[in-house]
Amino acid sequence: MNRKIKSKGSFFAAAVLGMLPALAADCVKVSSFGWNAEDSTAALQAAFDSGASKVIIDRQAGDWISRPLVITNSNIEVVLADGVTLKAKRGEFYGRNDCLVRITGGISSIVLRGEGKAVLKMNKADYQNPKNKYSFSEWRHAVSILKVQNVTVKDLTILSSGGDGVYVNGAKDVTLENLVVRDHHRQGMSPISVDGMTVRRCCFNDTVGVPPQCGIDMEPNREDNRFVNVVYEDCVFNGNRSHGIDMHFGHFTARTEPVSIIYRRCKAYGNGGCGVSFMTGTPNRIEEFGQVKGFVRFENCEFAGNHGGVLNIRNHSTNGMDISFADCIFDARDSRGQSAIYFDNNRYLGDFGGLTFERCTVKLDKGRKVFGFLAQTGVGIGGKLSGDLAVECDGKLEKFDLAAFAAKHKPRPERIVRFKSTAVEFPKLKPMSASCPVKGKFTPGVSRSFIYVVAVPGPGEYKVHFRSAKSKGNLAVDTVMVQLFDKSDTDLGSFQVPIGKFDYTLKASGANVYRFEVASPRGLMFRMACDGAAGALMADKILRLRGGKDVDSHFCVPANAETVTVKVSPEEPVQAILVDASGRTVAEMPYQRANEVFSVKRQKTLSNEVWALKFPRVDEDFAIQIGVDGVPLVSIDPDGVIGMK
Repeated sequence: MNRKIKSKGSFFAAAVLGMLPALAADCVKVSSFGWNAEDSTAALQAAFDSGASKVIIDRQAGDWISRPLVITNSNIEVVLADGVTLKAKRGEFYGRNDCLVRITGGISSIVLRGEGKAVLKMNKADYQNPKNKYSFSEWRHAVSILKVQNVTVKDLTILSSGGDGVYVNGAKDVTLENLVVRDHHRQGMSPISVDGMTVRRCCFNDTVGVPPQCGIDMEPNREDNRFVNVVYEDCVFNGNRSHGIDMHFGHFTARTEPVSIIYRRCKAYGNGGCGVSFMTGTPNRIEEFGQVKGFVRFENCEFAGNHGGVLNIRNHSTNGMDISFADCIFDARDSRGQSAIYFDNNRYLGDFGGLTFERCTVKLDKGRKVFGFLAQTGVGIGGKLSGDLAVECDGKLEKFDLAAFAAKHKPRPERIVRFKSTAVEFPKLKPMSASCPVKGKFTPGVSRSFIYVVAVPGPGEYKVHFRSAKSKGNLAVDTVMVQLFDKSDTDLGSFQVPIGKFDYTLKASGANVYRFEVASPRGLMFRMACDGAAGALMADKILRLRGGKDVDSHFCVPANAETVTVKVSPEEPVQAILVDASGRTVAEMPYQRANEVFSVKRQKTLSNEVWALKFPRVDEDFAIQIGVDGVPLVSIDPDGVIGMK
């Protein structure tokens, strides 16, 4: 037993311990260190640091009010007595990582539990209110379990954090039992990396605040994180803004330790997204390193009343982990989705497979589909899709033919077009038009970081217009950093652009090409224009745009180009056509959500041409890339196109 009094404990705590040696060696009540109706942080922390093997937060005349607390002693049991609420102090927790209780420091054998009705509570609404001037954060967790071993948290109601109800990272042998985890800002629980975790009889409900907003989100931060021997039993995931269960394995690859996750007798219902959303890897990592192995299994689980559908599996390859469902009910009645279960390999150029259903039932409204499958041309279902699946619809129960569905989506590798990006040679750029537009046209809305390129025809001052707006109301950003370079890659310094309207005067000593690198965070939408010069957005990488009236994108095709490659990646359905310099449609994409890659052969010409990517119909968000052999700079104005010398 660790009986050392840590230095962070107060002098007052040491004095009390000197008077109560018998209690300190075994069990202490926090009230022995004092109770203050306005702030009991010092007493709570001193009790945690006392070396006692059992610390009882005993009932007082009011709540235990505290600033952030930390448990760093091994072999300690912290008990909230019946009727006790440990509550975050209002007007505190301004640090972006301030947690109500953090368990950390490489320690082991820790229990945090309640008796009867015991509550941990933070003040989510305060942290979300811009008037209170809290820095934007997703990490003001109620309980944070970091790099520790043999931890149990049980018999508690955990409410209203500014992050996750429970956060687990770098831990081993974790048990969570009989928890009600409700009304959190980011997630009910976020397991990041854990070796051995059992979650029994827990409810993860009513998450709303900042994405992902799920009941749980199993999302690793690195390739060497792990989810090994993880079991959920008799848990409920209900009423969350997004998914009930989200498994987002973007950082995992075949070099990651194989996953082993089981859900038994769990229920996900009434969630705004899917009952279960599963992204098993990102396309670039899968293609380079392979997909993570192992298994995820659901037994006797039920999914019902989820508005986005029952199950969504993305980026799943034929040589990745095994996913199986046994004796599960997928109730998709009253959901918004066109299908109960959705397979999405739209961004991954690999075939789908590795899924088994054992004695499962899908419940559907009339006219809805059992499965939907979204993939790029040529990608199909090439691996295992097997088992027993019954469909209940309109009072009838029929067996679903999984083999026939797989055969309908047979892979066609000969039809796959692989996109190749191209580099921008800034010293060779120039305006395509002899007379640049006097008044620049604004680009479509751009989300995330982007680069805006301006080609000025000669010396002078040019007005560059920035227009921005927050697409998330609680984004705590007032300015955005912009870095400026010329065509020779000379760093011309940086400046801050405030959110809203801002005009920048670009002073040029002669014809030149400038690029504005805008470090826009997620949650902002930017539009830009430049007067008297050619202005374009760089589209050598994914360029995320917001639909509207003016989204047609014009770009230069060099005279010696033999192929023009363009990629369209919809978030919502989009119709797109590729038009050559004569106005002829050379490629067309129907109104759809699936990615499309246009690859058009052409004859060499005597001079450079301007082609256009047009969008007759756009719902909202989409992305584009210009590949070989076009110049990856797109302009809303055909007279503002930037081309090659």
